[in-house]
Formats: sequence, C-alpha cells, structure tokens
Amino acid sequence: MNGFNTIVKMNMKLLLRNKGYLCFLILLPILAVIILNVQNINTADSQDNAYTIQEMDQENKLILNISNNKLNIKVYDSSQSELSEYILHKLAKNGSYRIYRYKSQAMGIEEIRERALYSANHNVIGGIIYIPPSFEAEILAGQESSMRVFEGMEDGRNALLYNDLNSYLQGLYRYAALTGFQKEELYSLMNTSEKGEPVKESVSIEVGETLNLTAKQLGSSSSIGYSLAFLTIAFLFSGVFIAANVIEERQNRVYNRFLLSRASLGGYCLAKLMMILLTVLMQTGIMGIAIKLLVKTDYGIPFASYLFLVFCLGLIFNAFSVVIGILANNILTANYIAFIVWCMSAILAGLYFPLDGASDWWVRVSMLMPQRWVVKAAEMLMAEKSGVYSMFLLVVFSYLIVISCIGYLGTKIKRKE
Repeated sequence: MNGFNTIVKMNMKLLLRNKGYLCFLILLPILAVIILNVQNINTADSQDNAYTIQEMDQENKLILNISNNKLNIKVYDSSQSELSEYILHKLAKNGSYRIYRYKSQAMGIEEIRERALYSANHNVIGGIIYIPPSFEAEILAGQESSMRVFEGMEDGRNALLYNDLNSYLQGLYRYAALTGFQKEELYSLMNTSEKGEPVKESVSIEVGETLNLTAKQLGSSSSIGYSLAFLTIAFLFSGVFIAANVIEERQNRVYNRFLLSRASLGGYCLAKLMMILLTVLMQTGIMGIAIKLLVKTDYGIPFASYLFLVFCLGLIFNAFSVVIGILANNILTANYIAFIVWCMSAILAGLYFPLDGASDWWVRVSMLMPQRWVVKAAEMLMAEKSGVYSMFLLVVFSYLIVISCIGYLGTKIKRKE
C-alpha cells in the first residue's frame, strides 16, 4: 500500500509541474464551458413555428435549420400588404416550406440579385422570394406580377415552390376578377375563403429512437456538442501525459525497481487507474465550478446529471489514451493517434452538425463514438425519457471493458516480443 501511495503522489507531482497537463486540466474545460454558454443569437431558427411565418428583425440573421421535409425560403417583402401576407401564409400553411420573412425597402432588380446571392451563400435556404412594393397594385389592376424567385440551391422541391406560387397567384387573380378588382371586396373574399379552409395541426410521431425536441432543445443539444468537442481533446491529451509518465518510468527502470520491491504489478496498474480517476475528477470539478459561474442558460438537464455524463466520457477517453500511449511506447505516436481520434470521433459523432440528413452508414458509425451517447443521453434527459442512466452506464462499462481488453492483449503481445 505504501508503494501505491508513493507512486500516486510522485506521478501527481510530476503532472502538476507540467504546463501542458495543466492546460488540458484547467483551460480546456473552462473553454468548453464558455462554448456551452454561447447561444445562436444571430440565427433566425429560434422558434417552433409550424405552418406560420417566421419574422426576421435583421436581414443577415442566419438561417441554418436543416430538415429533410421542409424547404427553407427567405422572403424580402417590400409590399407588406394583405395580399403579400396572404401568399406567404398560404406557402407557410402548405407544410412543405419554412418561411422566413424580412420586411425590406423597395429594391432594384440588380440589388435584389446581389442580396439573394449573398443570402444563398451564407444560409441553408432553397429559395429567395422578392415581393415588390407594386405587388398589390399589380393584382388589383389584373397585371402580371413582378414578384421574383431565385434558387438558393439545387433542390427538386424548387419546382414545387414555383408551382405552388403560381397556383396561389392564380387564385388571387380569380378572386380579384370575381370582386371587380375592388380592394375591400377582395380582402373580404380572401378572409372568407381562409375561414373555410381546414385547420392544419402538426402532430409529431416518435418512431423507434427518434426524439421530439423543440427548437430550443435542439439549440441546447448543438451547444453541448460543440462543448464536448473541446472536452474530448482535453480528456485525450491529459491521458497522453499520464501515459508519458509510464513510458518514462520504463525507460528509467522505475517500473523494474517497483516490481523488484514488495509491490505487485496489480498495485502499479491500480496506481495508474487512480491517476486517470483523479485527473477526470479534477477536470469535471473545474468544469462544474465554471458552469456555476459562467453559464446562465437552462439546458433542461440537471446540473449533477450533466457532470456525470462528462465524468464518464472523461474516463473513457483518458483510459483510451493511456492504453494507446503504453502500447505505442512513444509519446509522439500517442499524440498523433490522440489527435486523429479527436478529429474523426468529433466529426463522426455529429458534434459540429446534426445527423438528420446523414447517410444511414454515418448514423450507424456515429453510435460507435462515445460523444454520440453523451449527446443522446442529454437529449433523452431534455425529453424527460426514462432509463437514461442505465442505458448510459451500460455503454460506459462496455467501452471500458473493450479498452481494458485491448490494453491487456496488447501488453501480452509486447511481452512476447
């Protein structure tokens, strides 16, 4: 037991003297908390508006909502009339589009082309519609509308957008003709026709493992994903520093002297496991303090539950780095492997972007990444699902067992060599 205490104290002193270790122990968890506190305040995807128009108070607010069933449409409404409102409400209630309206001033054709090009290059939108100030007057005069539609991306649903717009415009012209192109009578007929339409209701059906999350919860899930990307690199490289101590002890014969003493190999391994545990505990504790001081947003997850998820993720990646470092017996190689694992796991787990539109193989591979299970557990907690902790603990133990087996088999092979 004395040997165990001695090696733990000696290793901890060496690690705390290392500036690189301190960076991954303190700075990266704090940075992850800062990222967690960043909200998408400059995006227009902040409300759950089913079959309604989402208003944009700033022209350049980002539209980043990715969906397989709705096409994002940005509208420059210079008319701001009841007729333009009618057309846009018809599009929104269609169910095939998500309408974002910016109430703009009158623009020339070249200016609107430039703005449409800018919007297409900086947003996830299928089309841009410009409704001119003369829109209402053109309808009431029976003239062809000068409304303009620009494609934001190649999407087969753009053809459907053109057809729907033409259909709604033709309906307006018919109503105008029936009322003798009189404004008040036209408005009255439009209101009467809308009241007679069936009311659409959005009903979400959960299929299999699908979760029905609100836009706010999806935003929280994205913030958690970004934060986990920084935590992953902190956990991986702090484990590399622990592995570096093991390699150095081998090279300096400390490992041999330890085994020649009364201490056992099990005690030596237990000391290294204790180093992993202490490192993850300190990183989680620092993150918990930083969350209390810096994070002002309620993510719908209990504070202790989130720290528990982070702690388990830290155990997995720290243990992985230590095992890989020991097997590689080379710190430079261990650093390369840790960096590659960080890059690939963060991308495959979907930490930077949602996997709603990803291929089936990508979704399956993502379930092999520990971060994906943390995000999944967090989303289940937001949705108040049951069985979250049992599922997550089973996954964590599975990862640790696999990592332990790899370390054991790798050590036996190294001994034979």
